[in-house]
Amino acid sequence: MIRELVDLPLGKSLFTRVSFDSMCNAPYFRLMDADGVFVYARPAGNFTLTFDLSRKRCTGWYDMRTGECYECPGKRDVSEKYEQCPECQQKTGFNPAFYNTTELSVQQAELNKKPHLLYLAYFSSETVKVGISNAGRGLARLLEQGARSAVILETFPSANVARQYEAQIARLPGLCESVQLRKKAQILVENSYDEVAARRKLEQMITAIQRALNIQFPNPQFAELSSVMIDSVALSSCTAIELWNQPHLSGAFVGLVGQLLVMEQQNRLLAMPMKQYLGNYVTIAGDIAPLKFAPVQASLF
Repeated sequence: MIRELVDLPLGKSLFTRVSFDSMCNAPYFRLMDADGVFVYARPAGNFTLTFDLSRKRCTGWYDMRTGECYECPGKRDVSEKYEQCPECQQKTGFNPAFYNTTELSVQQAELNKKPHLLYLAYFSSETVKVGISNAGRGLARLLEQGARSAVILETFPSANVARQYEAQIARLPGLCESVQLRKKAQILVENSYDEVAARRKLEQMITAIQRALNIQFPNPQFAELSSVMIDSVALSSCTAIELWNQPHLSGAFVGLVGQLLVMEQQNRLLAMPMKQYLGNYVTIAGDIAPLKFAPVQASLF
């Protein structure tokens, strides 16, 4: 689906999603205005985000056939651990763990019939994930996860076929099927990233997989993703990055590493986990507001 990416709208909106566009790989915030209209806003330049934690609303439902989003019919509130109400979950019908259930929604069954990618996602030398993704999303799913580098091993005709390979590979040493956001934040703050080392690690994993399972991936497609997600020039001007867990962040946009928004203020890089604010209202201002910092605890980026 082709989306129009707009500038960040100033004022108050419901924060419903943070992701990357499947056509151009650009980061976006999906926001809903007071009339229930969704906009896809590309973060850039200087801005301030202030989240209201007093209320969490259902983020609405998503039509997997058309790619369109819709406001929650009941405009319901949800508890802290949910993003959708039961009705909107059912309307969407998405289940990423479809292989663990015998009852699939019609929407999920249709999605599973489409081509799916089998990939390895590199987060650090100690953390490499195997996964599958709808091929129509391109690199967006990998960017959404915050993988610094990746390799697409193969494209299969359906999710079910891709899942068979994923399950076999996930049982091998040195690989995992999921990486928690907390772990990703820790890696971002504490580990340096080297493109050459990442490529070497992925090549080593491919060799190990092919040997262990007696299979071949004749045309692996490597993708360096870090430079797509984050401004390397801004990184070079700062030596540390700090995790920012307050619902108010202001500065110059540096990048979006998966679900982690990275901003710069006063020559300090701040990484805010965004997933926790889905369903909260956010007020956006187009300037930089001074932040009160705790004493510096530097971690090499």
